[in-house]
Amino acid sequence: MTLRSKRTPSPGKPSKASRGFFPSARFGAVLLDLDGCLVDSNDAHARAWSRTLARFGHRVAASRIRREIGKGGEELLRDFLGPADRHFLGKALGRTQTRFYLERFAAEVRPIPGAAAAVRGMRRAGVPVVLASSAARDVVERSLDSLRLRDVVTGYTTSDDVEKAKPFDDVFSLAITRFRLSRARPVAIGDTPYDVGAAHQIGVPCLALESGGFPRRSLASADGLFADLADLWRRGRGLFE
Repeated sequence: MTLRSKRTPSPGKPSKASRGFFPSARFGAVLLDLDGCLVDSNDAHARAWSRTLARFGHRVAASRIRREIGKGGEELLRDFLGPADRHFLGKALGRTQTRFYLERFAAEVRPIPGAAAAVRGMRRAGVPVVLASSAARDVVERSLDSLRLRDVVTGYTTSDDVEKAKPFDDVFSLAITRFRLSRARPVAIGDTPYDVGAAHQIGVPCLALESGGFPRRSLASADGLFADLADLWRRGRGLFE
C-alpha cells in the first residue's frame, strides 16, 4: 500500500483534493469504477473499439486505443476521429462498440480475484458502494449480474446518465447527488488516470488500483495506490468508517 497526499498548488496551501486525507480521516462511502477494478476488461474494450472503428472505415490498433480506455466513448473518439465523424457517427459507434464487447463478454472478460468479495465486505461493514462507471448501462448491468453484485451495491451511474463521462467529473458528481453521499466523506476508487482526474475536479480523493494495467507513473497523482481492490480492503481497511 502506498499513501500520499497530493502536491500543493502553492506553498503552505493544500490542494482541495488532499485536505483531510490523513490516517485520522475515514471515508464513509465508495465511488467505485468497474472496468479494471471489478473485471479484467480493459483489453476487451480496446479490441471492441478497434473492431468498431474498422467497421466504420477507420483502422486503429487496439494497442493504441488501450491507453485511452477509462474515458467515456465520446471522449475516447476525440483522439481518433474528426468533429464531423463524431457528430454523425458517434452514437452508432458507441452502440456498435457495446454490442461487440458484450458479444465477447463471456469469452474475454474475467472477474478480478477478490474484488467482488471486497465489495461484499464493504457492504457488511456498512460502507455504501456506488458503481460510478464510464461504461454504457448495458455493460454495467451485465457486469453486476455476472459478479452477483446488483443487490450488493447501493446503486450505479453510467455514461448513459450524463452528458460527459470521464475524464470529466459528471459520473462521480451524479453518484454523490443521487445517493446523497456528500456528508459521508466519499472516496473514489479507480484504475486509470481519468478516474483520478475526474475525482479531483470535485475535491474527492481517489485511491488507484494497478489491476487495470496502467503504468504506476500514470497514477502518480492518486491519493493512494494498491495492487487491486482485495489488497485495498485488506490493507486499507482502516481508511473506512
